[in-house]
Amino acid sequence: MTLTIFGVSKNAIAAIGLLYLLIICENAQGTKYIVGGRIGWDLDPSVFHWPEGKHFKAGDVLIFKYSNPLYSVEQVNKTQFDSCYSDSNPIKTYDSGHDRVPIAKGTTYFICGVPDYCGYGMRIVINAAA
Repeated sequence: MTLTIFGVSKNAIAAIGLLYLLIICENAQGTKYIVGGRIGWDLDPSVFHWPEGKHFKAGDVLIFKYSNPLYSVEQVNKTQFDSCYSDSNPIKTYDSGHDRVPIAKGTTYFICGVPDYCGYGMRIVINAAA
């Protein structure tokens, strides 16, 4: 005998509850953005302007996609961003070619670790709300 509540089995109610939790958890992870869009993280001046018009939130995830083995992504401070030079001391370095970086609230700076590439536009500033 199947137990029911208002004519709906308890198993069905449990399944609906689980589905609801999965939906909430998926939304809590934030939006995923591929940096640079279709171009990706590449030596292209449009990468610098890619964040414009986007509304980032803490918990969103940036995905840096690049196939060039020379490229990397460095999270840096504002001074390093402005000078396009990390002094070999970035906050964090990513070099997998498919880097997933969660965004924290506030301003975060990223540059390419290859000398001179930052100056050609491989750098972005992300401003994330709470």
